[in-house]
Amino acid sequence: MQMDETHARWKGGSATDRLFIIAVIVKGIDGVLGMAGGLLLHFADPRTLGWLIDILTMHELSRHPGNAIALAVTHFVEGLDVSKLAFASGYLFVHGAIKLFIFVMLLIGRHWSYPVGIAFLGIFVAYTGYRLSVHWSWFLLGFIVFDMVTIYLVAREWREQRRLWGTRAAAGAPAR
Repeated sequence: MQMDETHARWKGGSATDRLFIIAVIVKGIDGVLGMAGGLLLHFADPRTLGWLIDILTMHELSRHPGNAIALAVTHFVEGLDVSKLAFASGYLFVHGAIKLFIFVMLLIGRHWSYPVGIAFLGIFVAYTGYRLSVHWSWFLLGFIVFDMVTIYLVAREWREQRRLWGTRAAAGAPAR
């Protein structure tokens, strides 16, 4: 897989090219972490997770019994069962794999990956927006903002690539 010489690049590229590359790499890393989390959940036992969360939050809750994050995590784990773990595992793994694949294709400049990446991110922005409407979270808002910036950068790169593909076609060069 060879990168197109006109594709966004770090060396000799603009600041926006660099932001595009950084955003795509962060999304790719997020995909790898999602896959790893999915695999970990696949092999996890709800009791073991409960024990681990208890150990990880014990010190914080002994010092600050009202810590909202520690309480939310412990409450979440108490409600887990095998079917919820299986769904979460599958969701994380498949979501991570799709994200990693799309963003690798974006990095190497495959034509089809731009609209697919924008659609994929758009679906997750919509879903995260729905989740935000149900339960407000600055953390979720941060994800939405980052994904929207990434959509903008992917759309900008796609627009630039389409302009260059049109120039190549007019010159008689083969399209990629």
